[in-house]
Amino acid sequence: MRLRVPATTANMGSGFDVVGMAIRLQNTVQFEKAKGLKVLCIGRYGQDIDNAYEVFERAFERFEEKTGKRIAGVQIIQECEIPPARGLGSSAAATAAALFIANVMSGATTPIGELLKIAVELEGHPDNVLPCMLGGLVVSFYNGERLEYERFEVPRFPLTFLVPDFKLSTEEMRRAIPETVPFKDALANLRTLALFLSRISKGRFDEALGFTSDRLHQPYRIATDSRMREIIDWVEARNPRYWFVSGSGSAICCDLQSYEEIPHLEAVVRTMPSNEPLIIEM
Repeated sequence: MRLRVPATTANMGSGFDVVGMAIRLQNTVQFEKAKGLKVLCIGRYGQDIDNAYEVFERAFERFEEKTGKRIAGVQIIQECEIPPARGLGSSAAATAAALFIANVMSGATTPIGELLKIAVELEGHPDNVLPCMLGGLVVSFYNGERLEYERFEVPRFPLTFLVPDFKLSTEEMRRAIPETVPFKDALANLRTLALFLSRISKGRFDEALGFTSDRLHQPYRIATDSRMREIIDWVEARNPRYWFVSGSGSAICCDLQSYEEIPHLEAVVRTMPSNEPLIIEM
């Protein structure tokens, strides 16, 4: 059997830890019965994934703990087209795939709502893993116990992600964010996010992207790495209508037309939002 697992872009600027969206970039995961757990990563970024076994093992263990169902041995081949540690949901995609595989291989019929809760517990926050599993754009709330979310269909719209040639650690980037921020910065984000969500609720996605400026997390993350600062300076000098750091970075979404001579660039990914969730193909 095979899974198609979408990449995601989280935060989307002002939507820090709240907004995430599936995009048309995906990993393909094949799985079948085997003796024990075997995980192989192939594809463009297969050699860059060094913790795949641990991610799948941890997800399987949590699934068994929560459902009481046992997972027999399984062989997994993950074709990795989502660049890891770039803020495009590579980890969330692996976690989501693991839980869907666990549900199939254990013979369980765990409702999607329960799988979502397990996934969020594993990831620690919902803004990547929910859109990965549900598709579309998802606005979420999670306080460690209670999970709430609202899913929106997103229209076809061109998006461009600049993928730098260096990785950033999600944990390190989160540590860069201060525990308190100036009142004026918090207020600015509330205003911007309110306008973003109002446009999303009316299906005006193009307009919503104009309200992704942020003062809560991006300035602090960008300041931790001179390469990120260099890329952002390059982007801002060309006056885009919008730009935002995808997840914790290093990928950046922006609406420029030309990307020649951008520093530290590995790839330009031109894609669209995806309303398709993680899909199992028999």
